[in-house]
Amino acid sequence: MKTSIQSPTVLLGGMLLAGAFAAPCLGAAEAPPATFRDVPFPVIERFENFGQEHGIPHYKVHAVLKTSDGQLWIGTYNGLCQRQPDGTFKRYGPEDGLSHKMAMCLAEDTATGDLWVGTMRGLNRVSGGKITSYTQTSSGLPNNVVYGVDVVGENVWAATAAGTGAMNLKTGEWQIYDHNNSIMHEPWCYSVTHSKDKIFIGVWGGGIVEHDPKRGSFKEYRDPDGDFHYDLVPDDGPINDITSWVNWEDGVLWQSTYFGMSRYDGTGWKTWVEEKSPLLSNFVNFVWPLHRVGWIGSDKGLSVTDGTIWVNYEVGEHDEGIRTIHRPGQPPEVTQMSTALANGFVLGIYVDDDEAWFGTSHGLSRGIFAPYKKPATVAATQP
Repeated sequence: MKTSIQSPTVLLGGMLLAGAFAAPCLGAAEAPPATFRDVPFPVIERFENFGQEHGIPHYKVHAVLKTSDGQLWIGTYNGLCQRQPDGTFKRYGPEDGLSHKMAMCLAEDTATGDLWVGTMRGLNRVSGGKITSYTQTSSGLPNNVVYGVDVVGENVWAATAAGTGAMNLKTGEWQIYDHNNSIMHEPWCYSVTHSKDKIFIGVWGGGIVEHDPKRGSFKEYRDPDGDFHYDLVPDDGPINDITSWVNWEDGVLWQSTYFGMSRYDGTGWKTWVEEKSPLLSNFVNFVWPLHRVGWIGSDKGLSVTDGTIWVNYEVGEHDEGIRTIHRPGQPPEVTQMSTALANGFVLGIYVDDDEAWFGTSHGLSRGIFAPYKKPATVAATQP
């Protein structure tokens, strides 16, 4: 189904603030601490936390994204926020043109610098000091509840409660995919991501759907066990059909579910559950991949792994930070940190080579890395 309807445009009260947030850079002379030298990804040595006293309008932070110009954006229960140079946050809500106060997902169009924001009532584009909203009735969006958003070439993709839609950014026309015109098991879609030439859609009760836009073909990845509660046969495919998030980078597709984690590297699947691996919890909300390493947000904290070594960050009974490093064949290395995540229920993650940001159910956290050796560029391969 295609449609093209002009969406309303609202001024944002002037141009967006241009002050970029500068991430810290580690000095070249700094060497990784001896205890971390065998860990093939950065280890967080402390956290900085941000709440309503810094201008965040609600304690619940759903999404976090640092755009290519260095700006940090967060989606909260009560508005979209941009971090200012002084560390405070500027809020944008319905009074500024946002289609709904609850901002649930964020994506950047790196070609234009536009920010796309999915909310509980529509999709929004922040561009050149303006917010443009797209709703089901005004533009052809599949459904107003937008769980995931991604920009792929000339199209913006939105995973919604009634299918996934792709809007052509030049024509404004929508193409909608659901259980009626694709292999999709059901229309309730939680996330969407892309590789070089494929689109991956996380379906709530239907696993993962791979779409090749050039061929118009669909391929389905489902849990071969068919058991919602247990991973009966490890590494046989997606761990569960209940997909809470999918993400792709460097030739690796990651799937998070409320019953464990899965990874597909183009040759085979790997699955993890908390009872049989260092994964903190089977209830996984979000996964952010960087250099073939997964940063995994759950209801019990943060897990980070390359598939072999794991580092977990938890919040203790007295709000202390607990870091545990798991190495194969060795006892866990447990350290009490000077600071902790704002909350152990992690909803959104952004990580680059310099720092990490975490949206939680009770505030925003920034992870400060210990010195580490940055990895060489990994050649991407298509799964």
